[in-house]
Formats: sequence, structure tokens, C-alpha cells
Amino acid sequence: MGFSTNIGLRPWQILPPLLALTLFLAMACGSAAAPEDTVISPLETVAESVPTAIPQTAAESEASEVEVHPGKLTFMVPDWGNERFDYLLATGPVHQYGRVLHSFMVATNERLELIPGLATAWDISEDGLTWTFTIREGVKFHDGTEMTPEDVLWSWRHYFEPGVEEVSVGPVAIALSRIYDHAELAGPGQVSLTTSIPDSSFAGYHMFEGGPLIYSVIPARESENLWDQSEAEAYEDNPIGTGFMRLSNFVPSDVVEFERFNDFYFQPDNGFYEDRRVQFTSLEIRQVPEEATRVAALRAGDADLAPVSIQAKSQVEAGGGRLVFGAEGVYMRPKLFGCWEGNDYPCTDKRVRQALAYAINKEQMRDTLFGGNEVFEVKGWAHVTPTSMAYTPDLAPFPFDPDKARQLLAEAGYKTPTNPEGKDFGKFIVNTWVSTAMPFLAESAQLAAENWKRELGIETEVRVGDETALKKARKSGELDGQILWRENEARWDGSGITRVVYGEPDRVDRPHNNPEIFKLVLDALAVVDTEERPTVWNKVYKRLQDEQYELAIGYVNIPWGVGSRITHYEPYPMAFYPSGHHKITVK
Repeated sequence: MGFSTNIGLRPWQILPPLLALTLFLAMACGSAAAPEDTVISPLETVAESVPTAIPQTAAESEASEVEVHPGKLTFMVPDWGNERFDYLLATGPVHQYGRVLHSFMVATNERLELIPGLATAWDISEDGLTWTFTIREGVKFHDGTEMTPEDVLWSWRHYFEPGVEEVSVGPVAIALSRIYDHAELAGPGQVSLTTSIPDSSFAGYHMFEGGPLIYSVIPARESENLWDQSEAEAYEDNPIGTGFMRLSNFVPSDVVEFERFNDFYFQPDNGFYEDRRVQFTSLEIRQVPEEATRVAALRAGDADLAPVSIQAKSQVEAGGGRLVFGAEGVYMRPKLFGCWEGNDYPCTDKRVRQALAYAINKEQMRDTLFGGNEVFEVKGWAHVTPTSMAYTPDLAPFPFDPDKARQLLAEAGYKTPTNPEGKDFGKFIVNTWVSTAMPFLAESAQLAAENWKRELGIETEVRVGDETALKKARKSGELDGQILWRENEARWDGSGITRVVYGEPDRVDRPHNNPEIFKLVLDALAVVDTEERPTVWNKVYKRLQDEQYELAIGYVNIPWGVGSRITHYEPYPMAFYPSGHHKITVK
């Protein structure tokens, strides 16, 4: 097996994993129990995806005026991505501060049930083609101007109209532009968007928490060109939104600073059941890539919140702090590409894909790299984790079963340690990167490659590269026949990402070319009944689980280091970014 890299690993990133790798290679191979086969659960925690109710009134709540701490909080995060404020142009790590500046059409509670946000209600037509949102009156941007339905309409056109693929860095916006028909003012205070094929996932693009997509509302611009460069630059110089804090200062690659926005709409005076304005006056978010620096700052009282590893627990506690776990923050997402008939790759055969999954000892990976199931849980399939819509316990990673893996590979005609007469598999390329969201990502790829070499006799090479370059190579088809060992953000409603990955026959980097699967996904997107959707999507996910174009491994509960000044922090599930700011209380 080879291991190559074109980037350097920092000492804090490589030393603990190398120790874990040594322990892993010394351990005897075991076998995990198969996942329990259960009937579809009642999904008691799954919210309706198209609610039309109004918010609870203040009279229905016990909300009371809170005392605002006069001081400043300091968060430290590893990465800001490309440092943009317009989410059409932003990469994932921008969530670290973007969700402070912006708020969204659909709000959520702690159980990720969808409740009204910037929209008081929304609905989808019976044919699944048209979404209509009723826009809340009285919402203010940070400059004091009122948000209007026209701002919403402009924002949607800016994000989703054809032509956006020339400027957007987000695959979902590009995918939606391919089925976009038109958006319009639909009536008093209403905006609608119509697609050429049904898409019941649209509301999930606008969730405040529990989703990685944040298509927020920004003020309409004057130019007829939705992507005018000069106007885009002007907005980046003075970004405003409708979020719970307003931007006060931004120093690239260093710090972004915010002040409390007293006019944030989500408060009892506007009929809401709780006050989601923050209980502190100002916030600074610093970009600090090195975990050791973040931990030292937490111990010294120079930081109040930062993501850390479980290995740092004793150091954080020594400074009077603690760890709080954000459930289901990110999941491990090894993906195969180009695995369809006509391509001469081993992964074209489903038995090969399944063999690769059975040959990975996920429990040893969990224990040696991540320190046990407090941080890493071997559950779920791809983006479907326990809090997700349509999850059931039998949506689980394939158990470690090397005998079954060798049997499947031999049945597919390939050479294995027990089938020396089979054809040669060839070198299997495993592409990965060093992740700030999942620190041991590259090392976990190395462990999987060791499993494939030892259990199946496959020659492997792990290539650690640049994330942006690898994504570009994936889009162009350069990774066909290979695997991209990456992480991704968990989400409550995964129907949108399923359409993007499995429902687009013209996409260059699609994993399959199966008309039956294309139809299965598109038929599920046409189901708009909120009670039917979990059952329908559960069936879709189980079919994709069997196909194993994505090798389910598990997900990470993100350890947040919380400093001694914070007396209460309660992150939302499925948030890889700081969340639940309104519930933070400070000494």
C-alpha cells in the first residue's frame, strides 16, 4: 500500500493518529453484529416538512425579559472557507459566522421540528411543482430597512436562476437551477417558486439549524444582472442580513466581530414563544487552525468556545472548562464514482462495492482514532443519521465481516487471499484531504486502505490532496473508478442532496447510470404529503444502502470546548458550526 501527500500535516494532526494506527495494526480482526432489522419506526421526532401554522404567542410561553451580559464572547474555529458573506459564493466553513449574520425562511426548535421563521407559512402544490411562502411583515435588515417580499424574490432568483452555475460554488444551487422554471410575487406578501419537475425538498434548503444549506434573504440589488460583479463586491464590503447580530468588523484570516441586534425579529414582542436574541453584547469569532492554540486559549480564558478533540478533555477541564457534544455534526462519506456499465472499473459490480464495505473494521476505527462512541458512532447510512427524517436503526453501516467480503469479491471474479485464481483488481486509489471538521479524516482513509489490503489483498494508494482541487477533479470525472474519502455535514432532510447525487442522469460525477434509481429518487421527490415522506424516503435510502455507492461508516458528535465563563451551552444537533447562541448564558 502506498501513502502520498502534497500537503504537510501539522504535528497536532498527525501524532495521535499515528499512535492509533500502530495500535490498530496490532489488533486482531473481529466481527461486529449485523444491524437489527426493524420495521419503520413511528418517527416521533420527525417534524412535518410543510407546516403552515403560525408561531406560538408570547402568552403561550414562559419567556421573560433576560438580562444582557455587557461583555464580549470569543469563539475560535479552525476555518472560514473562502470568507464570503453572500451564500451563493460561499463554501461550507462560512457557516461559522454566516449563521450569525443571516436568518432564514424556516426556523427550527431543539428537536429540529420546522417552525415559522422569516416566513409565517409555506405550502407546496399538489403536483409538487410550486412552493409558496408567506413573508413575515416587520422584519428588519441590520441597516434598519424592512425586508420585503421583493427582497425574497430577488434572493431566490439570485440563488437559483439558470446562469448561476457560472458563479455559484454550491452544487445544490446549480442543481436547482437545472429544474428552475420561474419565481414570482404570488399574492399579498407571498412569493412562489416553480420547478419543471417536483421537488419536495425545497423547504429544507432554508432551515435555520439542522441543515448545511443557508439560502438566506439579502437586500435586492438594482442591476438587472443578478450576479453583477460591482454590486457583489459592494455587498461584501458592507454585508447586512436579518440575523441576531450585526457585523461590526472583519479582518480576513483573523477575526469577524458582531454586535447584538436588538431588532432581531424572533422575540415575544412579535408573537414568538421565546426570545432568540443573544444574552450577550458582542461576539468575536477568530480563525485559529491549530487545535493546540484553541485549547490553550480556552485554558487561559482567552476563548469561550472552540471545537477540540476528545484528547483535549483533561486540558480543557484543567482550565475550569468542559466538553459539550454537538450530536451528529458531520458524517464520514467515502464515495465511489463512475461505477456504471461501460466503465471498466471493479466498482461497477455491486458485489465489489459491498465487499469494500464489509472489509472495513469501523469499530476499531472508532476506538483507535476517535476514542470511542462518545465522539464517533457507527450508525446511519451516509447523510441519514438518527435525528434525520426517515431514519430507522436498520439504516446502518455494513458490519465488519471479512469472510463475507472475500466471498463477494470472489463471486465478482476478483483475486482474493482465498481465491488466488481470480482476475487482478488493480491499484485502488483512495483520495482524501486533511479536514478541519473531522481531524482524523486522512488517517481513517489510511486505516480503511490497510483493511482492504489485509482482508482482500487489494493494492491501495492513499493520496492526501487539497480539498478544492479534489472536488474540481471529481466534477470533471477524473476520480472515476476511485474513491473520495471525505466528510460531509449532517442534515435533517436529505432528499435534496439525494436528488443532486443520485437523481441527475446528466451529472458528470454521478456514481451510477441506473434508470431505475433515477426514477426512484424523482418519484420520491414528487411525494408532498408530510406523513408519507418519511416512509417513502426510508425505502429510497435502503435501496441506496444496498447499492453502497457511499460506504457508510458513521458520524461524529462534535466535542465543543466550553470555557469557564459560559454557564450554559446547548448546541443543536446536526450543527457542525456554533449553534444555539440564544441559549448561551455567561457569568
